[in-house]
Amino acid sequence: MGIAALSLSSCSKNLDIPPVDQISNDQYWKTGSDLNSYVLQFYTAFPTFRNQSGFHGNIGMDAYNGSDHQIQNIPVTQMNGTRTATASGGRWNWASIRAVNIFFENYQKVNEPAANIAQYVGEAHFFKAWFYFEKVRFFGDVPWYTNSMLANDAHLYDARTPRTQVVDSILYHLDQAIAKLSLLKDVPGGNNRLSKEAALIFKTRVALFEGSWQKYHAGTPFATSGANPSKYFQAAVDAAKELMTPGKYKVGIYNTGKPASDYNALFNSTNLSSNTEVTLWCKFDKSQSTFSHNFQQYITSGTNGLSATRELILNYLKKDGTPYDYDGTAATVKGSAFLTKIGTDCDPRLSQVIWIPGQTMWDNSAGKVLFVKPSLEKSGENKNYTGFQMNKGVDPKDPTAGGALGFSTACETGAVVFRYAEALLNYAEAQAELGGAIDYASSIDKLRARAGMPNFAAQADASRSKYADFGYTLSNELYEIRRERAVELACEGFRFDDWRRWRAHNLFKGKRPTGFPYLASEYAAGLVVPTDASGLVDPFKTSMASGYNFNVGRDYLDNIPTNEITLNPKLTPNPGW
Repeated sequence: MGIAALSLSSCSKNLDIPPVDQISNDQYWKTGSDLNSYVLQFYTAFPTFRNQSGFHGNIGMDAYNGSDHQIQNIPVTQMNGTRTATASGGRWNWASIRAVNIFFENYQKVNEPAANIAQYVGEAHFFKAWFYFEKVRFFGDVPWYTNSMLANDAHLYDARTPRTQVVDSILYHLDQAIAKLSLLKDVPGGNNRLSKEAALIFKTRVALFEGSWQKYHAGTPFATSGANPSKYFQAAVDAAKELMTPGKYKVGIYNTGKPASDYNALFNSTNLSSNTEVTLWCKFDKSQSTFSHNFQQYITSGTNGLSATRELILNYLKKDGTPYDYDGTAATVKGSAFLTKIGTDCDPRLSQVIWIPGQTMWDNSAGKVLFVKPSLEKSGENKNYTGFQMNKGVDPKDPTAGGALGFSTACETGAVVFRYAEALLNYAEAQAELGGAIDYASSIDKLRARAGMPNFAAQADASRSKYADFGYTLSNELYEIRRERAVELACEGFRFDDWRRWRAHNLFKGKRPTGFPYLASEYAAGLVVPTDASGLVDPFKTSMASGYNFNVGRDYLDNIPTNEITLNPKLTPNPGW
């Protein structure tokens, strides 16, 4: 399989390579093509519509993993403190790390110039970083393995490596990846394959996560030995500034001057190959059913219960860039009229995340249907739970929208894996944490310009404590950067890691997620919709009467499976487990 044949195989199961246990090292590691085929298997690790949050891909990950900004039909056990210790399995799976270590043990057997195989070696470095970052995010300290870990290998019984050492090793592998990967402009197959640009974005993510974790978890059971948060904030800034170097990299913010649609165009396209904001995406092909999905069918028919919360909506500013009085509006404007009002008054990105009455849901062979009101009255996968019904990524013209062709006909909407906007937000946040001057014109202001919003302002907001109390004091600047992050990256799977790295359980502990101000007259008599004292939809009013019961001393990390601790007593349990 040649490197150019990646529009499909980069994000799908590679059929050319046998399982790692069946590879004969004497027969396989001969050519650069062998290396290419081997690293392609790792691309299935990226979150797409095929392997994340049911039918929604990244658009539903915040609900699937757990956040204050998006829910489904039941509370997430991690947020509600109801998880129980697992005996085996789960995220404590080392097959991918073993597989990438096999690559490093064998790739030098290939008798080709280093330049010919640099892309594949860079990808292997990237994926070792990717797989280990997954482990650090959920377990903290984990053993660092450098070999293929055969069944009789004594290293299988190693103790946990301190997370600072693991993260430093992750950053080392990312630096190696950045050095060896091709520039995006030179990658055959373009942004369907990893590049220097994509690796730099991921480095900003890793470094910001670790810097934040070390800062905000200091003095808690999850504190990091030898913590130096500034070191990691600086690494995030440096990687982002490198990517922001004018003219050096093939990156930019997608902006055609259409504030009402440019943001959503990032998520509803079947072809993102020419979009310079998207440095890596997954292309789907409906002719091969394994490599397609049904996203457009679900986003136009109740979104399988996927619902945004009021806690997300409150982050959106007025179109003039000042805070919006959502409570005051909700006191006098109810139901679908409330949605129309905020859709008219607020940041245009809001109406590209949730449905606003009058928007076209689908316009294809099934006819043309406009959104009227949230599907609170429906059941099953067609039901909405808050009144804020998701539309992010919708393409009304897609032939499958609204189920026009049934669910047996697949959808080809592409899945974004990395986009430049994240790096700009990571830069601004890390620089603010360091107390340095922020180049807003080259970062956040570009995101706001796309949406037709005024430039960034670190304004005071007297109402913030009512709806975004992190449990500690933030500067106006850092608070507004977090707000901008919530808006720009809404429902893309970032919020789960954000509240954990910020130690921000105060946002939801003891509270219930709420929705829009319900207007009973819009629905059939007899429909029971739970509401709170202010008349806001309150989906977990009965099932979680006292609010989320997050276990602060336990649930920031997963448990290490008890069977693994029995097998290897050096694996000490995580706090609270």
